[in-house]
Amino acid sequence: MNRQLLYVPCVLLAVAAPASAQVEWKDPSPHTAKLVTVEDGVQLEVLDWGGTGPAVVLLAGLGDTAHVFDDFAPMLTAKYRVIGVTRRGHGRSSSPAAGYGAARLADDVVRVIDTVGLSRPVVVGHSFAGEELHQLGARHAAKIAGLVYIDAAFNRADGSEDYDAVARTLPAAPSPGPADRASFAAARAFLVNVQGAAGPEAHLRARYVANPDGSIARAWAPEPQVRQALTAEMQAMSKAYNPERIRVPALALYAVPKTPADLMLKWYPADDPSIRERVEKLHRLARERYERHKKWFEGFAERGRVSEISGAHHLFLTHPRQVLDEIDGFVTGLAKRP
Repeated sequence: MNRQLLYVPCVLLAVAAPASAQVEWKDPSPHTAKLVTVEDGVQLEVLDWGGTGPAVVLLAGLGDTAHVFDDFAPMLTAKYRVIGVTRRGHGRSSSPAAGYGAARLADDVVRVIDTVGLSRPVVVGHSFAGEELHQLGARHAAKIAGLVYIDAAFNRADGSEDYDAVARTLPAAPSPGPADRASFAAARAFLVNVQGAAGPEAHLRARYVANPDGSIARAWAPEPQVRQALTAEMQAMSKAYNPERIRVPALALYAVPKTPADLMLKWYPADDPSIRERVEKLHRLARERYERHKKWFEGFAERGRVSEISGAHHLFLTHPRQVLDEIDGFVTGLAKRP
């Protein structure tokens, strides 16, 4: 299934201003950061927000690091012990040539859980992290209490070519000007204005490479061997997808438009009948796609539950309170199980 895996638009790729002195920046999120060894020569960046209560492990989507949760994770710490893991090939984690299959990536998460000393955490994953969640729920059920999929539970072999074809006919997002690329704060303000949310600044700093003067030079990209390995994994899943059924309770949150208005982006000319017609068709196709994936997940996860939120792919950025409420309800339900 071809879905939007990356929330931040690639329109920020243009070269920025000439370099000068770099201004020091400190991540304001209340976490500690350390590297955890998961196999010989491979270390993962682990962010620890602390907190008390049941343990929660946060896994980012493809291309993102654990810093994407810098704003959301502190919302969890009043009730939970919270850490985030940056998978191999991303951010400050190691980038070995191999180990990008879902089983190995899930093994990495288990190594982190054991090293940090967490007892049967709930693992929350976004987007591509659904593949790690599948493996954890099937092969490491004794290690975890449950799984929460944030727009991450999809039958990858169910293509969305019809949806993508319509989406490509709609106007592209506005491009930033030089002033919008002059700093990460300016870029963040541009993205918030255009799409309503941009994520924490540390997230943007992990996704884009800065010039010495602090302006944005280009998008970050994984090492070539990492891109090749992950691309091969995604292509294989799109052709044949049959993950082993999970054996733990699970909640799947889907980002689904409730009405066509949810898909009418602010730069679309709303008075154009052809635009309205295409948006209405896109809405119908999105709902049909959701119903297919919902049915797939309900068959795949015998102890699973589905909920939908009308928002963008990164629901924990666009609708953090609703996602938090869903996680709270899920964890409360786990405590009531025999």
